[in-house]
Amino acid sequence: MKKKYFLDSLNNDIRNIIFDLGGVIINVDYHKTENAFKNLGISDFDRIFSQVRQSKIVDKLETGNISPAEFRKNLRELCRFNISDTGIDDAWNAMILDFPCDRIAILDKLRLNYRIFLLSNTNQIHIDYCMRNLNFGMIKSKFEKMYLSHEIHMRKPDKKTYQFVLNDAQLQASQTLFIDDTAINVEGAKLAGLNAYHLANGETVNNLFD
Repeated sequence: MKKKYFLDSLNNDIRNIIFDLGGVIINVDYHKTENAFKNLGISDFDRIFSQVRQSKIVDKLETGNISPAEFRKNLRELCRFNISDTGIDDAWNAMILDFPCDRIAILDKLRLNYRIFLLSNTNQIHIDYCMRNLNFGMIKSKFEKMYLSHEIHMRKPDKKTYQFVLNDAQLQASQTLFIDDTAINVEGAKLAGLNAYHLANGETVNNLFD
């Protein structure tokens, strides 16, 4: 019943679904990255990552405006701690958990009736990890096309990011549903004219489509 109510509550014209990646398709836990950096000896993690946000290092990494090597160098300079590249990558990737098998079945079923896409704020370090550990090639095969922020050089919640996807895939916003686990990204999608749904409070795509 919830699946029918959920889709009908939007409108009967939904033809396309755009999914976020982390927290929607792949399970993530951001606290694991925080704990991993603390275990490396960065006891003032909150201060360091406040500076990271202020200097927009993550934004630059996720839009492909700095390389992974530059990201690591900037991070070392901020924390004034000599962490190896492998140590940084392992801590940075600690947030990435798994790709539940039941979501494969959900995507396979949705593909029968909808054009499905993926739009993710991500970076090369995370994607390399997913390729090695989560069979990212198989995940990619479930979508008509993936839009990764570090490849398209723009990220959510910027309105132009959604407009780029709509234009590139030749989608009508009124016929497109966007699903994300971050509220500000959902609001950005709505500003671009998309139907948008915020997965919150532990809700998953399984609750929507099972």
